[in-house]
Amino acid sequence: MSRPLLSIIVIVYDMPRQALNTLISLSPDYQQGVQAADYEVIVVENRSRRNMDVEAITALPGNFRYFLRDEPGVSPAAAINFAFTQAQGAFVGLMIDGARMVSPGVVQYALMARRMTSEAMVVVPGYHLGEHEQQFHLSRGYSEQHEQRLLEGIDWQRNGYRLFEISCLSGANPNGIFHPFMECNCLFLDVEVFRDIGQADERFDLPGGGALNLCIYRKAAMHPHTRSFMLPGEGSFHQLHGGVTTSEVEERETILNRQREQLTELLGESFRSPTVEPILLGKVPGPALRYLKHSVERGMHRVQRCAERQEDMYADERLKEGARRGVLGATSGLQ
Repeated sequence: MSRPLLSIIVIVYDMPRQALNTLISLSPDYQQGVQAADYEVIVVENRSRRNMDVEAITALPGNFRYFLRDEPGVSPAAAINFAFTQAQGAFVGLMIDGARMVSPGVVQYALMARRMTSEAMVVVPGYHLGEHEQQFHLSRGYSEQHEQRLLEGIDWQRNGYRLFEISCLSGANPNGIFHPFMECNCLFLDVEVFRDIGQADERFDLPGGGALNLCIYRKAAMHPHTRSFMLPGEGSFHQLHGGVTTSEVEERETILNRQREQLTELLGESFRSPTVEPILLGKVPGPALRYLKHSVERGMHRVQRCAERQEDMYADERLKEGARRGVLGATSGLQ
């Protein structure tokens, strides 16, 4: 049996129902334009009081591999690195939060970008199920039961693009695809790039990994050998599960402040979203058009603001272009 080109890593902790929905959304029966042999899904679950049903995973179509491990800490970083050792593909997808379902074209377009260039870094925009971001779920009266009714109401397994109908933009990208992203919860990149950026830094030891996801995304986006591909018609959709930063808790601001402090400490500088210029890839189905419209409107405001300030919208992209030219120049000078 030949190796798959793509290995998708899904990290799970204490979310059996939500994680199973995520795996269903990654199966070849749901994903369009791909076959089971094209990719594998590596599921790593840190043991909790509520583990996934292994038989339910085994019953799924496709190439799923499940690992249950004991984690002494509270971060998913070690689980990510363990999964990386199991990956067979030259291209890896990282889903640090197993509660994020995806739309039906994600795998197809990730593979398409990879076949265009080995430098492809594929970014899937993030959404939250429900009318409002889930960190306000208590004050908005939003619950897991309400969410299940929303999902049942759209028959999502038959048409996953209807997830756009019951969702809102994530706070990590509230202005849409023409603004810099803080993070990406469904990210694809070359296996050597992931290794080169240090994989998942296990010093991110706060619950849920703290700001680990922001660090991985920034390092990947700023790597000289990545080219950003954005999928405007696809999405990863967060389900409510009591996550560290995606739930309404009294100490949320304290938690976020500690995460920011650790991110600055480990990055060695203050964090800022990378201003890389994405290549847009894929179809935009009807239910996603309102988000494209929002992105264009917010993007036009950004164009105007940058023009007034004489700022380059994609300054980091120019830095990367300069780094590439420098590498090419050094290489040609050796010949």
